[in-house]
Amino acid sequence: MKQILIFCFLISLCVYGCTQAPEEKLTHLEGYWEIASVTTPSGETKTFSISQNIDFFDIQDNHIGIRKKVQPDISGHFTTSQSSENIDIEIQEDQLILTYTTAFDSWKETVVKASKEQLILLNDNGNTYTYRRYEPILLSK
Repeated sequence: MKQILIFCFLISLCVYGCTQAPEEKLTHLEGYWEIASVTTPSGETKTFSISQNIDFFDIQDNHIGIRKKVQPDISGHFTTSQSSENIDIEIQEDQLILTYTTAFDSWKETVVKASKEQLILLNDNGNTYTYRRYEPILLSK
C-alpha cells in the first residue's frame, strides 16, 4: 500500500510540475512564428518544411495585442498586409486563452505550450497548430 501511495505522489508531482504556468507562456508568445505542423482531432498531421507566411504576435502589457501574417523577403525585411487580428488574452482555469476578433469573425485558441523555440495552439475545432520560432534565411554575399 505504501508503494502505491508513493507511486501516486510521484505521478502527481510529474503532472503538476511539468505543466507550464500561463504567465510563463505569455512571456514567450510575442514575435515571429512559422507553422511546423497541424494535427486534426482524428490524429492526422500535416507537416510544413517551410512556409511563405509567418505569424507575427505583438502583445502589450495590458493583455491585448495583434496577430498579423507577414511574408519575409530575401533582404530580411517583411511584406505585410494591412489586415490584422486583435487579440484579448485571458487566464481562465490556469489556461492561457487567446480571443481573436476581426471585423467579420471572432474565435478562441488555447496556448498549450509557449517556449523560446516552440508555440502550440489548440483551436475550438480541436486542431493543434505547432509553430517554430522563425529564423530568417540569411544569404551571404
